[in-house]
Amino acid sequence: MTPATDRAALPRAVKIVGGVGAILFWVVLQALLAVGTPVADALLLAVLFVAVPVIGAAQLPLVEGVRVERLRAYWGSIAALWLLGSAAWLVGTRTSGPAGVGLVALPVVNLLVWTLGLTLGALLIMFVFRQVAGWLDAKESPLLRDLLPSTEREKGVFALLSVAAGVGEELAYRGYSLPLVASLLGLPAAFVLTSVVFGALHAYQGLLGTVRTALMGALLAWGFMASGSLWPAILAHIAIDLVAGIVLGERLLPPLASSGVAVAPHAPANER
Repeated sequence: MTPATDRAALPRAVKIVGGVGAILFWVVLQALLAVGTPVADALLLAVLFVAVPVIGAAQLPLVEGVRVERLRAYWGSIAALWLLGSAAWLVGTRTSGPAGVGLVALPVVNLLVWTLGLTLGALLIMFVFRQVAGWLDAKESPLLRDLLPSTEREKGVFALLSVAAGVGEELAYRGYSLPLVASLLGLPAAFVLTSVVFGALHAYQGLLGTVRTALMGALLAWGFMASGSLWPAILAHIAIDLVAGIVLGERLLPPLASSGVAVAPHAPANER
């Protein structure tokens, strides 16, 4: 297949994913409404569990071979994450206040212990996956590696992205979604479903990264349920992203596969 043929096929692939996603969104929305889920909750759950993953999957063919502009990608993700977190906050707190999304205060010592434990556990998962990938000769997604910050300016914006991810994703997929889905399907099913969807959100990281992120999501979900508060998961999520993205970076990733993704040129030395 020639490059020209590949480019012509991409829009069709995107349309197929979008069409399937639209149908699935409607089915999930109607199913939620049929079991008596309030309209606001039904809409938000359908967005979080269908629309957001589908939009991410539809973008994958479009970024293949496209130059990554890190700062633009960071700011776009920050806006999307704050939007998701804000929606979860507005819908989830309308009847029970902050406790409706898991924002329950913990004693400082408990908060620090839970946060540290979840952070170390997630980093351990990443390290284990790095070792397993080496044994299996599995390669990390080039796109994930290309998105790691390199200049001081990129690292500063990436820090903001880490906070947005920790707050937005935890509010949406743990604090809001987990209890609500548990009330519909039971806690074990909600635990599995929210973790799988959380992994699917990170499909741009490839199969290895998707499974790894799903397990990390499961760990954070367990921390939320066991501690009784979302704060440890939020703080741990922020710490994980900061350590993995800025402090350790590529040292936590398996060897690089041959990349078809071009990288935006690094900023001049005076911007570092």
